[in-house]
Amino acid sequence: MHLLERANKHRFVDVVSVLEFGYGRKGPRRVQMVNAKAGLGKREEIFGNLEQVSKYRPAFYAIAKNSIGESKMQVSPLILRSKQPLNVAKMQDKHWSDIRHKIKPPVDKATMAVLEERARTGVIDTSRLLASQGDKDILERWTKVWVKMPPKRQIIRYYRALLEQVTMMEVKPLDVPNTGKYYKSMARRSTVDALGREKPDLVPKKAYVFTKSSLAGKRGLGAANVIDLAGLKIADI
Repeated sequence: MHLLERANKHRFVDVVSVLEFGYGRKGPRRVQMVNAKAGLGKREEIFGNLEQVSKYRPAFYAIAKNSIGESKMQVSPLILRSKQPLNVAKMQDKHWSDIRHKIKPPVDKATMAVLEERARTGVIDTSRLLASQGDKDILERWTKVWVKMPPKRQIIRYYRALLEQVTMMEVKPLDVPNTGKYYKSMARRSTVDALGREKPDLVPKKAYVFTKSSLAGKRGLGAANVIDLAGLKIADI
């Protein structure tokens, strides 16, 4: 409650913190989004080395690589030199558990569009999803009485600060060269098309593409804090 009280007073850090809870940058919502985006069960554990995880959990591997970097996904070489294989396996599993609690899940295209619109215009339209005009009127009257909205300039700063932590993930089909081993009982794929031309031996694969908003972190005038908190205009300064 103290966080919400400070956020209602339009304190920058506290408002951004509330937005982080709402959009899954931290808190229970973050855990739910990680599980949904990575295709993980609620109590499922990640285990194995980097190569194994990249194969059987490619979505989780891609999100972790984009969020914290591939170098931080590596287990310490000193641990891997241990003469006790069980210790190495336990430390690897613990390492993946720690990573799972650090990564920030990506958002879909619709959510990114909403964030960018608010970061561009400073307008929060909470009645957009309501069907009837009567419900919209009730919400508008309730908002005027009970909600003290900050100036548009300040709303823009809130959402642009939030966009620094938000990425959008798209899954695209991709054909990659087949580097797998063939069993003797399996026929090798044909590398010649109908016209007799050679074609590469390709297999389908999912490509995880991450993009960040161009509005992330951008700010307006340097005196934005003074203007917003004092309720002044540029001409009055």
